[in-house]
Parts: sequence; structure tokens; C-alpha cells
Amino acid sequence: MKTLVRLILRRERLIAPAWMVLLTVLAAGQANRYATSIPSIGDFAREMAANKALTAFAGEVYSPTVAGMAVWKNGDAIYTIIALLAVLMVVRHTRAEEESGRAELVGAGVIGRLAPLTAALSVTAAAMALAGLLAGLSMAAMGFDLSGSLAFGAAITAIGLVFTGVGALAAQLTEGARTAIGLAALGLGVSYLLRFVADGSGVSALKWLSPQGWSHLVKPYGEDNWAALLPSLALTALTVAAAYRLAARRDVGHGVIPQRPGPAGSTSLRGPLALAWRLQRGLLIGWTIGYTVAGLVLGALAMSIPEVSRQGAAVEEFLRRYTAGEGVGMTDAYLWLIALSLGYVAALYPLLALLRLRNEEVVGRAELLLATPVGRLRWAWSHLVFALGGSVVILAASGLAMGLAVGDPLGVLPGTLVQVPAVWVLAGVGVLAFGLLPRAAAGISWAAFLFVNLFGEVLGPIIGIDYWVAKYVVPFPNLPMVLSGEEFALAPVAVMGALTLALTAAGLAALRRRALL
Repeated sequence: MKTLVRLILRRERLIAPAWMVLLTVLAAGQANRYATSIPSIGDFAREMAANKALTAFAGEVYSPTVAGMAVWKNGDAIYTIIALLAVLMVVRHTRAEEESGRAELVGAGVIGRLAPLTAALSVTAAAMALAGLLAGLSMAAMGFDLSGSLAFGAAITAIGLVFTGVGALAAQLTEGARTAIGLAALGLGVSYLLRFVADGSGVSALKWLSPQGWSHLVKPYGEDNWAALLPSLALTALTVAAAYRLAARRDVGHGVIPQRPGPAGSTSLRGPLALAWRLQRGLLIGWTIGYTVAGLVLGALAMSIPEVSRQGAAVEEFLRRYTAGEGVGMTDAYLWLIALSLGYVAALYPLLALLRLRNEEVVGRAELLLATPVGRLRWAWSHLVFALGGSVVILAASGLAMGLAVGDPLGVLPGTLVQVPAVWVLAGVGVLAFGLLPRAAAGISWAAFLFVNLFGEVLGPIIGIDYWVAKYVVPFPNLPMVLSGEEFALAPVAVMGALTLALTAAGLAALRRRALL
């Protein structure tokens, strides 16, 4: 058991500390920014509380103080990030180890059947506790209320523990690490959507159905409601107990939900494109359904967004960043913000689709396929078609759903489709990583996704980088705001298309020359 813990700590010695530093910077950095740049935090809090669009994204304002507003601004982002970290950590050291065959080798030694799961849960839970403690202490070190700081740290740890249990349970249910991560991520998405709807609609009771909502209900620097952590602890205990029960009964390498074999004698897999569709269809269909539901829900909330007059510096800043004209109202700004947010998240889809190539290479199926007349480029392009085309499909589905919700079926579609070139840039990065550095492709893909999402909207302002400077690094801020007063501009779209083509060509050229690993 101790040896397994040391092994996990060695493998996480760089990644986990980097995540913890990121969370600490998000918490303390935002507080420092507000303390130095906002003269009247009370007025700022009132303006933000009246803005339904921002309330839906960030949550309710519970404390009109510097620390309270810092938690309001980045608290939900921190809760989401640490939940994702928990899922990735626990799946990496459980299901991924079984999938690679290393767990079976380790199990041949003198260890208990449940030792790998116990080691993974112990290290992941300790990481969640340490991340929450560091974030809370960083706030306390800045002179903020100690009780509120500890409550904030506990809220961070609680959501991390919940998804540690969810990730462990997903690892027992499925036979593949990608499927386990997808299943746990689906739970995280539902949790976020419930919290979003609760704050956007004003029906706060819905938060009690969401693990992220439970962390919000702690209300750090406000009521410091520690009792709101009890559902998180209860769900953690329930999912961990279920994971142990399933791990004790199932066969190593298999999940409770077995993979379905294809029909015997099937003639449908006549080429690499058909095989790629077989491998990619679950991911594409799942994302399409999820984006359709999200579009309907988020579009319906647009009808409740009031028109706010241009009074107050915060509202002016919000409208300046998400509109391109004086006559544009809050509803239009909200619709563009939703379309932009969906684009940021959709950037993950092509990266996950392209990582399927790496998985096929690792498990050996790619070598078998390439032993036939199918060449490397044809094999890669068969998956790239779904990575690029699938991005269009899911964004179009969300645009049509949002349009139906607001009563203009095609009115929102241009705003979601204009996100496609920026999403494709991330796909190009994924192809380049797979071609040049296949062993690091997964890490590079996740790093690129997080960099784009955090640097452009969150970290840039905190570390003092001007928004317009960030435009030259992150593709999404360069997109024409077609839903909020700006005419469509071909130039940025063409530049992103050319960049995608260059990255993809370089990655495919590298794939032709390197050895399969």
C-alpha cells in the first residue's frame, strides 16, 4: 500500500502541484485585483447582483466585500477545475492502470485486491484537502476573515471529494479510461447546468440538487454555512462505498457495464472512415445531445435577462467586452456570452476525438490497421473528419436549440457557428502534438484547452495582462461578435483557418516520419 502511494505521488509530483498553484492564484489573485482596482466594492457588488447574466455564470453575491466578491468572481471556476482534477487523478490511477495492463502486473505482487483503489483515493483526497487548505490560507494571509477563508477552502475541498468518489465509481462501471472520464464529466456537466439554471432563474432551491451548488451554499465570507457541506460528505461516502463494493466483485480489467462486441460477420466496416465513425460516434452523439439540451436551457434563460441601463462602471465594462454598439442591450450581450462560452468548452471536443488516435496506437489496433493497404495519413484523416466536422455539428445543434428557445430558430446560429474556426485552432494543436510528441499528446491537449479557457477570460486580468494583449494569444476574443452588434469579418476567420491548416499539415508530416509507439 505504501509503495503504491509513493508511486502515485511520484507520477503526480509535477501535475498536482501545478493545479494547486493555479487554484491559489485564482483565489488570492482575484482578491488582490479587486482590492487594488475597485474603489467602492459595495457599489460594485450591487451592480453585479443586479446583472442576471453574470449571476447565472458566477452565482449569487453573498458578501459585498473584497473577499466575498473575489469568491463570487472565480469561486465557480475553482469548483469546476478541482472537480475535473479529481476525476482525472482518480481515473488515471485506477481504470487507466487496468486498461494498460500495469494493474494486473502490480496485482501479481503481495498486495490486497482493493489496495490500488485505496491508494488512488487516499492520494486524490489528500490533494483535494491540500488544495482547499492552500486557497483558504492564501486568502487569510491577505488579511481576510479567517472563518470565511476556511469556509471557502472547505467548499473547494468538498466538491473535490465529491468528484473523487464519482470518478472512482465511474472507473468501476466502465472498461475504458476515456469512457470513465466521460461518464464522470457528464455528471460534472449536469451539476454545473443545475447550478447555472438555479442562479439564472432565481430558483435557489435547485442548488440543493447540484454538488457545485452545495459549495456555493456554503456562502464564504457571508453566512459561512458549514452545514451545506453535509450533502457533499454524504455523496462522497456513498460513491466511495459503491466503488469499493464493485471493485471487490468485478474482474480486473473489466467493468460492470461490459463493452458491446460488434455483430459477427459485420460488413459495415469497409474502410478507415467507417471504423473511425464506429469509434467516434458515442462521443459525437453525447456531445450533440448535451449541447442541444444546454442550448435549450440557456436560451430559455435569455428571456429572463432584464435590460439594464448603462449605469455603473461594472455594467459598462460588461457591455464593452461583449457588445459592439451603443444600442445593444443586455439580452444580446448575454446571447453572445453564451455562444462564446459554448465555443470555449467545445474546444475540448476535437482534442478528445483526436486523442482516440493515440489510444488506438497505444493498444496496438493502429498497427494492425496500418498493416493493410491503409496508409497513416488516410487513417489520421478518418478521425480528423469527425474531430473537425463534429465541432460544427455540436455548435450548430446548440445554436439551433438556443434559437428555438428565444423564438428565432436561425437567429442565434451564426453566433455559435462563428466559434468553429477558433475551435479548429485547438484541433490543429492536437494534431501537431500527436504527430511530434505522441507520449505527451494528452498532456499538451489538456494544457492547451485550459490555457485558452483560463488565460483569455480569467488569468489574464489577474496577472495584469491587458485584455487586448490576450487577443493575440487566444483565438476566441478575435471572433466577430455577430450576435451583439458587430458585422461579420472574414479576416480573423481566415487567419484562424490558415493557422489550423498549418498546424494540421505539420502534425501529419511528423506522423508520416515517426515510429509508432
